[in-house]
Amino acid sequence: MSNVENFRPRSGYLLAFTAYFAISAFAYINVLDYGFQGGLPSIVWGLWLSVLLYLIFIHPKVIFSDEGLVIINPMKKVTIGWQEISEIDARFTMYVIHLPTGVRHHAFAAQAPGRYHSRNIHPNEVKGLRIGDSGMIRAGESPRSNSGAATAIARAKHENFGKSGNLVGLKFATEFNRTGLIIIATLFSLALATQFLHR
Repeated sequence: MSNVENFRPRSGYLLAFTAYFAISAFAYINVLDYGFQGGLPSIVWGLWLSVLLYLIFIHPKVIFSDEGLVIINPMKKVTIGWQEISEIDARFTMYVIHLPTGVRHHAFAAQAPGRYHSRNIHPNEVKGLRIGDSGMIRAGESPRSNSGAATAIARAKHENFGKSGNLVGLKFATEFNRTGLIIIATLFSLALATQFLHR
């Protein structure tokens, strides 16, 4: 892939690390009050919740390149070449439609804001954007939103791919996050076991 650009909202880091601090403080207080063995269930539950929050807030991203994009969601990774994308839009998240199958693939990292967000958009922010004949812009297309920023990047890359004529698009592929599922399931089982043993 060439001219790679990673898209991941910074707000995810803030939310995750705030939660990590709260989880760590809770586990630490339990260990101080009940000792290591008594606080072990809170430690394991904290680890399970931390991994879950990582998958939700930090793991998701969109990788843009001249040849296509890679959408990494909490439990699924989708690779699509620009030649196989028929539509790029944003509703609840930025999404692309895979032309051969007609399946809509959403990007968890590029979530749209509430529908009232569009009322706060200044006219200067939408200059140069393709917003249709009505002149109206949807909340998901706002350049200040994660979905709007990701959609603008995707549309620009898609258009450049069509104009180049000599680029080979990425091959379509999907991959399930088995490692994430195994870690989550293992920690959940350990948390239940430690909770049961310390009753």
